[in-house]
Amino acid sequence: MTYCLSLLCQDGLVFLSDSRSNAGMDSIATHRKMHVYEKPGDRALVLQSSGNLSLTHSALALIAQDLLLGETNPEYPHLMNQKTLFETARYIGQKVREVEKLDRANLEKDDYKFNIHFLVGGQIGDLPPELWYVYPQGNVMHASIETPFLQVGESKYGKPILDRGFRFSSSLDDAIKFGVLSMDSTMKSNLSVGPPIDIVVYEKDTLCIRRRAHLTDKDPYLQTIRQQWGQGLARLVKEMPALGFESAPPESQPVAGKPL
Repeated sequence: MTYCLSLLCQDGLVFLSDSRSNAGMDSIATHRKMHVYEKPGDRALVLQSSGNLSLTHSALALIAQDLLLGETNPEYPHLMNQKTLFETARYIGQKVREVEKLDRANLEKDDYKFNIHFLVGGQIGDLPPELWYVYPQGNVMHASIETPFLQVGESKYGKPILDRGFRFSSSLDDAIKFGVLSMDSTMKSNLSVGPPIDIVVYEKDTLCIRRRAHLTDKDPYLQTIRQQWGQGLARLVKEMPALGFESAPPESQPVAGKPL
């Protein structure tokens, strides 16, 4: 399983990905799911992958192949010469469809699901930063001010924290904290998601990546966030008011074996 998270802020973007890949309890490996593509001064893109590892690797190989062909032919379409983030997401969707044509029938013949998802975000020129989700069918959707984050993989454990606290108006530093808490909550509840955690921060209008981190399970920052979150949550629960129960007359008391 995988957990990749992208957060859209008024000041830029934050991306977090775990690195665990598993094909059963006895087949655990580490593979990076965060891929950075830059042309400083022109664009900065971050691509996150989730799903069947062979499928995501095939799609990434097709993207790399197009980049090589583009070096000798400037007109050849590739990841780094699309005009908008929407066209970039659609281009990735085309690569997904190419992989589907190659592998889907054989996978499903042996009862394997065609499972491949991408998140792509960044900024091109003077256009605003954007985040897009690329589905296994190749279609796309984007994050917005009202829904400022996208997830792929094991998303349910880390979503409540984001729903309650993260906003488009959050600072990049706060977005990092929300992202790490979301990732750590997921790792706590699902052993198929695990470190190292890759973090990339894109600052609006810089058109380059200046901030990256690679956190192992023993990283001091991750340990501090994990400890303070657990202690703070326990303290907050103790500070909350207790539920008051009204005394009920004897005849209304529940009887064993009968519904209330």
